[in-house]
Amino acid sequence: MSGFTERPATADDAAWTVALYAAPHARPFMQQPTEEAVRAALGRAGLVERIVLDAGGERIAIWRAQLEEPWLVEIHTLAVARPGAGAGSWALRRALAWAFEEQRAHKAFLYVTAANARARALYERHGLQWEGTYRDGFRGADGTFEDLTHYGILDREYAAWRTTAP
Repeated sequence: MSGFTERPATADDAAWTVALYAAPHARPFMQQPTEEAVRAALGRAGLVERIVLDAGGERIAIWRAQLEEPWLVEIHTLAVARPGAGAGSWALRRALAWAFEEQRAHKAFLYVTAANARARALYERHGLQWEGTYRDGFRGADGTFEDLTHYGILDREYAAWRTTAP
């Protein structure tokens, strides 16, 4: 048992979220929002934003996903405060369950920088498939461009993965 739980994100989480995106392990791979932007996104139609808590009730990760069409979900964000603790895997499982079990989506997808090998491996372990690369599709905080990779999973692939997932 992982000991993780989740709750909806609130305005009180804005500063923590901004700090998480600025963490050394996340900063090269994520756009840096302001607290105002984080607060403004709360309650947007079709968007779900969850804070993952560890066994002690401390914030350890965040996931955000949006129903783009009645059949299509984009996983916008998956970020962890302490890589390697299992929170990323737990958060991705929750985001996929929300997409396929709660929303009954046909497809879920996400984008990740090509250089983020750890995240890409996580997505592949959870049944997502590489679908293509947008050359220079991400602009880092320092102004440099990086390739952005597109990953997706269909409902039937998710169902098959669920039967074999550890």
